[in-house]
Amino acid sequence: MKSEVSSVQLKQTRKVSYAEYALLSVVLVIATKFCTLPSVLTGIASSKAVWVAALLVLSEFGILFFATETARCGGLPALELKKGVKIPLFLLLSAFFALKLTAFSREVAAYFALSLFESAPVLPTMILLLVACALLAGRDYMAIGRLIEIFVWLFLFVFLFVVIFTRTQGDLFHAIAMLNPDFDGFGKGIFHGIAWFGDSAIIAFLDLRGAPLSSRNRGMSSPASLKSAKRKILFAAALFSFLMVVIFYAVFLSVYGEAAKMTDYAFIKLSAFKANADELGSADWPVIILWSVLSCLYLALLFLAGRDSLTGLVDIPPSRRKKSTLPYFLLGGIATVLSTIFLSEEGEYARFMSSLMNVVTILAAAVIVGVGIYAVTLRKGEKNETQD
Repeated sequence: MKSEVSSVQLKQTRKVSYAEYALLSVVLVIATKFCTLPSVLTGIASSKAVWVAALLVLSEFGILFFATETARCGGLPALELKKGVKIPLFLLLSAFFALKLTAFSREVAAYFALSLFESAPVLPTMILLLVACALLAGRDYMAIGRLIEIFVWLFLFVFLFVVIFTRTQGDLFHAIAMLNPDFDGFGKGIFHGIAWFGDSAIIAFLDLRGAPLSSRNRGMSSPASLKSAKRKILFAAALFSFLMVVIFYAVFLSVYGEAAKMTDYAFIKLSAFKANADELGSADWPVIILWSVLSCLYLALLFLAGRDSLTGLVDIPPSRRKKSTLPYFLLGGIATVLSTIFLSEEGEYARFMSSLMNVVTILAAAVIVGVGIYAVTLRKGEKNETQD
């Protein structure tokens, strides 16, 4: 009897818990905001970049809210949509995740190839990175959620270490400039910066129906206390994400001032900033390791969401989605080709993000909000039916 029960439990797919979901949300909110984006925003909005970033993060929470409502209905693939709506929707999201994969895998590969290994070719490095992240994506959302649970304390420790490490190196006058009432470049910064956002759309592909509060604590609880605990987890995740981004931008601007607009890979560069190298040492290697892990997890999530978009487009049954590696090959191939065409020369990355990527991001965000509103009305209808 015991073996039969165990075999049944092994066959059941473990859903993403609310704790893992909250951590996935944190990663999606902060993943691309600490490296190339700070130099772009400071180049456009100067000392107001911190407020641009804060407003964009708040808008990301709006996308996250509607994506979560979709996830509570079983995820976007579980919604019954008409073909006239479903095909354009999944086509747009497939393009969105493919372009996101192209842009960020190129950014990470360029750092590895040119900064860590100095003279390594970028494209082969990018291909190796895509293969590794595709293999990680093959373990599905739950495995990535569990990895984030393992690394979450490393994330927190390294981030706080970097902020404390650089605190004494900042210039107070640069920090005061953030309070200047002049908002020149604020609107332009929002429009160009939006290409680095919209990642919370991935949450719309999760299935949060009946998800346990924690993967380690599945004891019986009252519905009221369970709902309260879920709200606390989500509030803590949102507040933590917002504070991480805002505090980082404030520290970055106070340290670099006008030179911030020329400082790509800001998180890594900030960790190595020091007045007296012999006395203070360097924190760059812990940050490089942290950023590498975070980047790979983020790219794996893009692979998974892209897979779900492609399989939703061609109506592949859920039972076959995890077994097929074809979507990963397609997404990786598209990313490689697009990178070769659009990002082969230095300086093309910013143009790519501020022209094509930001428009597609706005469209994808609008789609997620629209689907989320539909999911809200669907859930309300179901509640009314159960009450009647």
